[in-house]
Amino acid sequence: MKQLGMLIALAGLIVAPIPAFGGSRPAAVELLIEQWTAQNSLCRGGSGDKPETRKACEERQETGRALDALNWCYGTKTQMAYEMEWH
Repeated sequence: MKQLGMLIALAGLIVAPIPAFGGSRPAAVELLIEQWTAQNSLCRGGSGDKPETRKACEERQETGRALDALNWCYGTKTQMAYEMEWH
């Protein structure tokens, strides 16, 4: 939970859009999405009995909560996984 507070605080400090991404996402959001994506790959691609897989899944949840606190969502309830995007 302490990590979540730090992520939200960091996100609140960095609000400038990143031009390389069309300027549509604040820099902090883009960094959190990159972090979530990396953690998601480790979580979904890892063996379920390995501690590092569990850690990646837990960290992904924390990062997801930080994005949620900033009003960013991944897909909608009616979309298939391949259709989902951050918005």
